[in-house]
Amino acid sequence: MEPIKIKFWGVRGSIPTPGPRTIRYGGNTSCVEIQFPGKPRFIIDAGSGIRELGKELLQSKIPVKAYIFLTHFHWDHIQGLPFFKPAFKPGNHFILYGCDEPDVDLTQIISMQMNPIYFPVAVEDMGAKVEFRTAKEGAFEVEGVTIRTQFMNHPGYTFGYRFTYQGKSIIYISDNEPYRRPNDNGEPAAGISLEDRFENFYDNKEDQFINFISGADLLIHDTQYFPHEYEERITWGHSPYTYTVDIAVKARVKQLVLFHHDPDHDDDTVDKMAELSRARLNNHNYPIPCIAAKEGDVIVL
Repeated sequence: MEPIKIKFWGVRGSIPTPGPRTIRYGGNTSCVEIQFPGKPRFIIDAGSGIRELGKELLQSKIPVKAYIFLTHFHWDHIQGLPFFKPAFKPGNHFILYGCDEPDVDLTQIISMQMNPIYFPVAVEDMGAKVEFRTAKEGAFEVEGVTIRTQFMNHPGYTFGYRFTYQGKSIIYISDNEPYRRPNDNGEPAAGISLEDRFENFYDNKEDQFINFISGADLLIHDTQYFPHEYEERITWGHSPYTYTVDIAVKARVKQLVLFHHDPDHDDDTVDKMAELSRARLNNHNYPIPCIAAKEGDVIVL
């Protein structure tokens, strides 16, 4: 059986951060490629990292077909699309999945990004065949790969994706934060400790989320903050590393990748977060492989 290959093209959150302080992990925003054997490429998110992927695809001597799965439409997840050169090459074919927003469908959302006010080239000027397909929360199949989607705890409509093929599952959750325990009125409680929040989600949300990621061969998950940083950014839609590690343990995933690095975290800071995450896994007696995502890295399943 041929392996599945996962390559990281953009691993940063919020805004691109090029420069010497991010040179090892990379400064491009979210974009991950999955190569299932014998299938067209699956591309998840279209942050600035998709530009470099596009340059590789331009080397193909045959027309390129690929599927692009968007988690949501914040700039750091779509800003690379206008610079994705294969989409301007006739003969190529791209099928783009994402959820509609209330009163605005997927096609309109992408077209608005390339409105002449913001960008000189319109979606209609792309030379490739580009299709837009609205995805809903649930399950569907693409090229024999089963795909499950679930809304995450992030401002706006934000998907997490689970890709399953030949018994292997890959979870991609770029933006997500802990659910807060409700008070007697059903509203999130204020003033409870960070550690308490980790252990007390909305019960049904915890069950749904753990089920969604349960037993995955690879979990790629938002790990933007240290706990003290998260305390100042609750409701911003991102996770401290402690939460990411704890849900990986609860769901018994087989491998963990820390993702969506904060733009203010330099390479040494990301190193420290990875070390602390591995130590926390060891404290849980669950020493699975755990790395911080790095541009250019390839994971083989």
